[in-house]
Amino acid sequence: MKISVGNPVEGEDFFDREQEQARAWRKLAGSHLLMLAPRRIGKTSLILRLCSTAQQHERYAVHCSFAKCENESDCIRELFKALATEHTIEQRRKALFDKIKSFKLGPFGVDWHEARPESWREAGEELGKALADGDDDWLVCVDELPVFIINLLQQGDDGRRRARAFLYWLRDLRQTHYRRIKWLLAGSIGLDTLAARLGLSDTINDLEPFPLDAFSEESALRFLGELARSYAIDLDEGLRAVIVRRVGWPVPYYLQLMFEHLREECVESGRTPDAAMVERVFEKLLGMGYRNHFDYWRQRLDEELGQPEAGHAARILTQICRSSAGNTRDNLEQAMAAVIGDPAARDKTLNYLLEVLTSDGYLIEREGRYAFRLEWLRVFWQRRLAA
Repeated sequence: MKISVGNPVEGEDFFDREQEQARAWRKLAGSHLLMLAPRRIGKTSLILRLCSTAQQHERYAVHCSFAKCENESDCIRELFKALATEHTIEQRRKALFDKIKSFKLGPFGVDWHEARPESWREAGEELGKALADGDDDWLVCVDELPVFIINLLQQGDDGRRRARAFLYWLRDLRQTHYRRIKWLLAGSIGLDTLAARLGLSDTINDLEPFPLDAFSEESALRFLGELARSYAIDLDEGLRAVIVRRVGWPVPYYLQLMFEHLREECVESGRTPDAAMVERVFEKLLGMGYRNHFDYWRQRLDEELGQPEAGHAARILTQICRSSAGNTRDNLEQAMAAVIGDPAARDKTLNYLLEVLTSDGYLIEREGRYAFRLEWLRVFWQRRLAA
């Protein structure tokens, strides 16, 4: 197993997630899925694993991302490009594209015919019909759909109408061809949260929620053990447990990050790792030169919530970060009184933001207190972001 910090993993580098794979295939037998997972959990890696094993479940699978799409036509183009890759058997690919008139398969990939700005609807519907009319069952995985919706919202006064229209169109496409095609939609920003904020929850009510969490403690210990064996590092179970406790939430990305820098220190110092070395690495990665590993959590609030909610959420997190034990709801409500005077509005906003921050992986509720899930993020927030 190789270290792969921040990149999707495939093949022998993919670790565990056996229960998640089995659960996904059970649900896909009758439902479309909405994968709910914070960033760095390993969402894309799991999606790629599902695609690579799809034929074992009598499906053909494709995967694409809408992260860089600027308009609706770009999204349809990404779907076509995914179907034109090597993952689609040549005979099926030719039969599929022969049925589609809006695109053609050229020598360098997919060529988009000249068309009106709204012709993406027709092209997408051609795609859905071509897949549904064949003899095969399909799994279509779309990553970062929420990022595209946010891109639309930022494109002037017409953005909200276009976002609404696209989400309704995609829902109709899923429902029209549900027997042959199952969809898995995912994103590092919660589509459920975004749809609720826009008043568009009915556009995704046909999707079965599929929460994806970090590793279990047992899986995290085995994961660190596999990495240690791969790089011939003496990392006993006790020290692995120290790493898991210090990170605070066994997210694959942060476990790999800790191991990568622990390995560097072992190589440079010629020493075997110990608890003191773990602490040095923990502190090093909180430095200014490494803040990119954590800054996204603050930036994400602006992307997902907008203002003023993002500012209110940051205020809540600042109150909570001061202790690893977290804070009570009553204390948080008092802190919010300075920015939201009306008690009813304050209560509604606090309930909404605590729900969002919990579902998005920032917080966990334990015995009436809200605390950071990721201890590393709590310490970063306290040192770098707390006023």
